[in-house]
Amino acid sequence: MKHLLALALMLFIATSTFVVPRCIGQTKNPQHKQVAAAPKAMSPQEVFRLTSPSVVVVNVLDLNDKVVARGSGVVVAAERVVTNRHVIEDGGILKISQGDKTWRAYILWVDPDHDLGVLKVRDFRGVPISVRTSHDLSVGERVYAIGSPRGLELTLSEGLVSGLREYEDGRIIQTSAPISPGSSGGGLFDEQGRLVGITSFGLTESENLNFALPAEWIQALPTFLTTPTKSKEPSKQDVAEAKAALLFASTAASNVQTFVDQRRILHSDSGIPKGTSGVLDAIASGVTACLIDEAGSECSDSWPIWQQALPYMLELRTQIIGSGRGKDDLEIATLNTAREAWAKVRDVYCKDRPRGNYTDLEGEIRTCPGSQ
Repeated sequence: MKHLLALALMLFIATSTFVVPRCIGQTKNPQHKQVAAAPKAMSPQEVFRLTSPSVVVVNVLDLNDKVVARGSGVVVAAERVVTNRHVIEDGGILKISQGDKTWRAYILWVDPDHDLGVLKVRDFRGVPISVRTSHDLSVGERVYAIGSPRGLELTLSEGLVSGLREYEDGRIIQTSAPISPGSSGGGLFDEQGRLVGITSFGLTESENLNFALPAEWIQALPTFLTTPTKSKEPSKQDVAEAKAALLFASTAASNVQTFVDQRRILHSDSGIPKGTSGVLDAIASGVTACLIDEAGSECSDSWPIWQQALPYMLELRTQIIGSGRGKDDLEIATLNTAREAWAKVRDVYCKDRPRGNYTDLEGEIRTCPGSQ
């Protein structure tokens, strides 16, 4: 979460916008074109009726099916829900719910740079929401946040866009619409019911300082693509290297489950040892759809190699961090092999995506070297 802390600190950098007022008595230039009228603003009730079918509760459960964490999510396409990465990154069995209906969910994608994650939800036909980017969003516009603060599903709060804070490749939206724990991953909507951001965090020691990630970051995710991402045709050697690395990673992940996690359960009087439950939950849920649904379009060979590699990096990282230090020679050897496999997959990822970002085994955001 260090990138989130850095982001929050940047929000306090002062920004100024200068507006030249129109002079009294100034006449309109008759050559100016008429500006199209702004779309009619909806009432809060109308916004809620339009957008609430696109907001879900994201539940993180343990192996006993007990809810251990909750967040919110927004439907962006058929069987696709976007939420915050920090809601889902620790693994666990994931389920989304609307009212009394529940669906199993799987992590399909995480964006380490922008605290966003994408869930694949089989057989879920939610209502995708229309999106508006922050480029034409203005301070003072009325917005509505919908999420599940403290588990209270479909809570509506109202506020204003109170600031637009420049941050790398977008503008973080500061809003006075109240959000609370559990709101993370929910939607921030304008007066026409368009999604303008994903509610993500607030500054707890300050009053009404809440922030949402801009909608253009959602549009940049592969989830929004109706067909697999097209990229340059990889060479036969690159394809062969990638397949070998991914096979090695799959075997290493399976060995961690067998020779670390299951052995600890068998030799523990208290069941799951501390520090490994997240790993086991992640394995049980199939932390990435690619590893449990190899025939699915998400794992198609037409995806770029770097997209195929990223889910394996995520699973191995989850296992390695969750397992901690090896307790005997067998565990140490198994975890060292998993680290080696992770490094090989990372090299495949970086070769196909120069200057791409990833999260290393210490939780730091790293950038791949540029192309030679």
